[in-house]
Amino acid sequence: MDETSLFIAACLLLIGGSIAGTFAGFLGIGGAFILIPLQFLILTYMGYPPDIAMKTAIATTLCFTFPIALNSAYNHSKKGTVLWKKSALIGANGFVFSFIGAYIAAFLSAAALSIIFGFIVLATSIKTKTTAKKENEDESRISTNPVSYIICGMLMGLASGLVGIGGGLILIPLMIFLLKFPTRNAVGSSSAAIVFTSAGGVCGYLISGMGIENPIPYAIGYINPVFWVLLFVSGIVFSRFGVSLSHKTDPKKIRHVFSILTFLIGSFMIINGAALWIG
Repeated sequence: MDETSLFIAACLLLIGGSIAGTFAGFLGIGGAFILIPLQFLILTYMGYPPDIAMKTAIATTLCFTFPIALNSAYNHSKKGTVLWKKSALIGANGFVFSFIGAYIAAFLSAAALSIIFGFIVLATSIKTKTTAKKENEDESRISTNPVSYIICGMLMGLASGLVGIGGGLILIPLMIFLLKFPTRNAVGSSSAAIVFTSAGGVCGYLISGMGIENPIPYAIGYINPVFWVLLFVSGIVFSRFGVSLSHKTDPKKIRHVFSILTFLIGSFMIINGAALWIG
């Protein structure tokens, strides 16, 4: 790539980190639905093989998600919307299954990972949109069944490790519809649980990526530290803004934005995966 293309790529990553950081605070998600497609497109444009590009995009996104989720959880906690014990139970199980998911992902193609990612995101969008009327905003109705929390941790962990999402895309609908969390508690507590699952995924990709011949400069396993720095610098600043925005916005509007964005990104990734599969 020439210098102009590298400059544009750096600007896109800074912008992507800003958007992901904002949504990490605003919706309690890691921003993978933006960062994975963005990094994949940049890396493939640079000429790197799709399989390496996809796994690097996933691993780098998880590495970005860990500190951003930690910062978001801290800021949500100051506003009293993080249920730490419940988040820790989900997160502990999510850590283990995220590690397992990352190990499995090392053996899958870019096309398969893209399609799996797309369907997970698309299903989340449809579920959020079609069951909006059943949501609960009363904290006294939150589930106390530990088995439900363990199942949620397993599901979000596998999804996190397989396709790089911190888990919020899966966990927030589960918290709202299964565990009966009010929306703001779901957003805040999801940020806390994502800290665990992203850490498990990073560990999995570091181990599975050791020994591979990654042509991307300075790569550590499947993690691209250059991309990570650009994403982190802007993401950490805007995550606090997202938290503030979340507490000033009507919960119904939060769910509506969540539904639209996930539908668009999920559709794009399915189409992209199909194109890779055919091509």
